[in-house]
Amino acid sequence: MAMFAALGGCSFQAALDKLVSPERQKEVVAIAERFCADPANVKFILHPEIANSTIEAAPALPRECPEGKATWQLASYNWKTNVTPGLKQRQEEVVVVGTSAGKWTTVSLRFYAENDGPMQVAEWNVLGSKTKPPALAFVEQYEAGARTMRIALPILLLAIGGIIFWLVRRHRAKKRAA
Repeated sequence: MAMFAALGGCSFQAALDKLVSPERQKEVVAIAERFCADPANVKFILHPEIANSTIEAAPALPRECPEGKATWQLASYNWKTNVTPGLKQRQEEVVVVGTSAGKWTTVSLRFYAENDGPMQVAEWNVLGSKTKPPALAFVEQYEAGARTMRIALPILLLAIGGIIFWLVRRHRAKKRAA
C-alpha cells in the first residue's frame, strides 16, 4: 500500500527512475534507437542465434522507423531473475517508443544473460505506425492516476483528520456530560 501511495504521487518517469537506473534507461533507449538508425551497429549486443536474422531484416527497418530527428522514450520495463544452483538467469523486457512527423515506432527488446554474462538481445521487434502505439496507453493512464492521487490523497487525509477530530471532541463532550 505504501509503495502505491509513493508511486502514485509521482510521475511515470520518477517511478521508473526508482526502479531502473537512469544510466540503464539511457542505454536501452539508445539501443532501441540504433535499431532504426543503424541496425548493423547493434550486432555486438545480439545473441548469436538471432544476429543473422537482424542483418537480413535491416533493409526493411527504415520504413518502420520515424524519419529525421525523433523523440524516444521508455514506455515499459520488466525484469526477472531466476537463480538455481549452478545457474543464474537475468531477463529484461523493454518497450521503447519513438515519434517524429506523425509517425510512431515501437521497439520491443528482450535482453537475456546467464551466469553474470553480458546482457544480449535475445528477441526484438520494430513496428511502425501512424497512430499512437498502445505501449503509451499505460504511461498516459499512470500519469492520469498520479494526478488523481495528488488531488485525492490530501482530501482523503483531511477527511480522516476531520473525522478523528470530530470523534475526539465528541468523546470529550460525552465524558464531560457524564
